Amino acid sequence: MEDRRISDELKRYGYVFSLRKNVILYIMASLISFLMGRIFRLNMVCQIILIIAVVIMLPFFIRNSLINRDNQQRFSDLNIYMEQFLYSFQKTGKIITTLNDVLILFEDGTMKDTIKKAIDHIENTYNESDVERNGLKIIEREYPCSGLKNIHSFALEVEKNGGEYQESTLLLLESRRLWADRNYKLLTEKKHQRTRIILSILITLLLCTMIYFLSYRMKIDVAANPLSQGVTLFVLISDLFIFYISDKKMSADDAIRDESDQKGIKDAEERIEKYDEKKLFQRIAKKSAIKRVTRQLEIDFPKWLMQVSLLLQTENVPVAVIKSYSDAPASLKLPLKKFIYDLKKDPSGIRPYISFLKEYTLPEVRSSMKMLYSLSEGAGGKASSQIPEIIRRNQTMMERAAELKNENALAGMYALFLAPQITGGIKLTVDMLLLFVVYMVKMGNSVKM
Repeated sequence: MEDRRISDELKRYGYVFSLRKNVILYIMASLISFLMGRIFRLNMVCQIILIIAVVIMLPFFIRNSLINRDNQQRFSDLNIYMEQFLYSFQKTGKIITTLNDVLILFEDGTMKDTIKKAIDHIENTYNESDVERNGLKIIEREYPCSGLKNIHSFALEVEKNGGEYQESTLLLLESRRLWADRNYKLLTEKKHQRTRIILSILITLLLCTMIYFLSYRMKIDVAANPLSQGVTLFVLISDLFIFYISDKKMSADDAIRDESDQKGIKDAEERIEKYDEKKLFQRIAKKSAIKRVTRQLEIDFPKWLMQVSLLLQTENVPVAVIKSYSDAPASLKLPLKKFIYDLKKDPSGIRPYISFLKEYTLPEVRSSMKMLYSLSEGAGGKASSQIPEIIRRNQTMMERAAELKNENALAGMYALFLAPQITGGIKLTVDMLLLFVVYMVKMGNSVKM
């Protein structure tokens, strides 16, 4: 059943099955496994187990390669789409015209098919009140990127309510450029990390073979010991699995799928809300939960502020905040609900603004919320100049948020860099102990004689 599922998935990513190609792949994988077994002097049973493990894992490595290729294409298509959508919309101010302009840029593939579906929905649906929004959601479901949703929301608000939008379009183009640069940098760093992991595995395995040369000179066959055989097999299969995980992380859809861990954030918020300060364990758990939520808020708050900034093109601050709730990141849902409730109770006061996310140490939030309050009161300058300023400040915050997101994506890969050294250290320790024990027994026997 699992083999059938993997086979179907490979076909979906464009893998063309060929008997000759598959036979060659499996023979090469088996030969490499056999060579590794010979280097580490595995017996026949361990050798067969290693070859079977490699053969079983091979389709998963092929899948990772295909997913990685597909994701790079998706990222490239999305980058082109967002840029050209903004340029075209800046000229026409019409969504359907913009989509038709962008469509001709793409060759046959997922992006072109998705845009066609969106255009068809907009042009041929007559029983919906929000046809264009639902049409654009077809593209958003295929490419779940917050930057894309912001661009679509901006276009929908402009087309619906009009107003001056040229400067905001330029700012969104700049935001798209920064997004692309950040993700190119992340992709490059991922490649470097994977290379380091491969080198870590190879160097560790090389060091593990050194003990064999030492034992050979001492005329002690450590490699043939059953314990050494078992540990060697464990290390080789573990390193294979470590490389697979690093390869899988390399193929992760981080650039496009930037949604947060909703369940994890909700659990952390509940721990903060319900903790008992008299219990030591709960106090520790609360600190950990606050740290996690704070880190996620640093990533999500700029996304929400961008949504609000675009809504402010046509709405006042309270209405923009209320409209932003439906598409707000998961970590902001509960705080926003409270903020909206406070705004309705005190629509002209500053307290709802300065109380927003006050439980967390986020200076940029304080500053941005004061600016929103100033805008809501019509103080401190014209809205036309304040809104772009909010977006500019938001871009700085988004850069920091992106760094945190990239750190999260790369953190696991650094742990994988250390993992082969741990497994290799286990093998070296076992082999050294075996060498010492066998040598001492040999010395004892020679003394008796």
